[in-house]
Amino acid sequence: MAVARMRISMVILSCTLLVLILLMLCWLSREPKPDKQTDMPSPVRNVSGMVALRIGIMPERDVFEQRRRYHALADYLSEELGRPIELVTPSNYEQAFKDMADGQTDASFMGSMVGAMTLRQLDARVLVKPETADGVSTYRGVIFVRENSPIRSLEDLAGRSIAMIQTTTAGHLFPMYVLSEHGLLSGDKRVTIRWVGTHDQVIHQVQLGRVDAGAAKDLRIDAIEKADPAIHYRRLAVGEPVPNNALLVRRDLDVSLVKQLTSVLLDMDKNEAGLRVLSVFGIARFQPCDREEFQSVYDMIEKLGPDWNEIGVAPESALQSMRSDMLSAKEEGGFQHAAP
Repeated sequence: MAVARMRISMVILSCTLLVLILLMLCWLSREPKPDKQTDMPSPVRNVSGMVALRIGIMPERDVFEQRRRYHALADYLSEELGRPIELVTPSNYEQAFKDMADGQTDASFMGSMVGAMTLRQLDARVLVKPETADGVSTYRGVIFVRENSPIRSLEDLAGRSIAMIQTTTAGHLFPMYVLSEHGLLSGDKRVTIRWVGTHDQVIHQVQLGRVDAGAAKDLRIDAIEKADPAIHYRRLAVGEPVPNNALLVRRDLDVSLVKQLTSVLLDMDKNEAGLRVLSVFGIARFQPCDREEFQSVYDMIEKLGPDWNEIGVAPESALQSMRSDMLSAKEEGGFQHAAP
């Protein structure tokens, strides 16, 4: 009897395992097959089938903090525009230009130098710029040192090191212009340039004493000094104001969408939901912005002249091409105003 019961138990166990295996195979057969072209991303669409609006964001600070702020704005815009918003974070400032040139982004929040380049070369449109509760919508380039540094003037930078950020007005164009004016790009006085990725990294390098000086936007320097009263920096040179992270769109973006996007952004401070998002974003409102506000960028590029070759970018880069393009336009009488 014991042997018979054991045989019955084994049969039941075997049948149970067989059923489980069959169920598992059935479940696996119902799983969706992976697309063989996974390296070709499909456009993001919402339930109505509308294609996402792809917006680039500038990598000027910690990328996770940046995306937190911009995600709040993206969610709001998606709701107001009735279409998905896809955020694109370029690896550097020049990549933001390339993303728009290649059609990888439809719009982008850009610093003034890459913004000027995009306006000039891609004939893009500038829509708005952010404004703080204090009414600040521009920034200035600053060359600075620690407060306890023995460096007290630009002349004292001779033979020293400075941290800078490529393809930015505050961290690249402005300091190169100032260094050129003071003869600090050649000979015994030549400074050593250390390239870093963001304004915050420049400030960090100066604070740690890894470089003698830095070049960054005044808004980030002010914010870090405000966050820690023990930190102070000596400003050796301050540039002209330029638009702070203005929003640019592709020239061929649908006109009705551009008008809707502009209207939504300018009206954000007029409703509760918009005000909450603006608070997360760290500003009070968006204000209109136009091409003429970038003129000082073009002026510095022109005045650099031959020293542009010392600016630290490859000759084939978009920046070198922009300078040639702008100087040609100037010779033809069109330097002061970009194409409409």
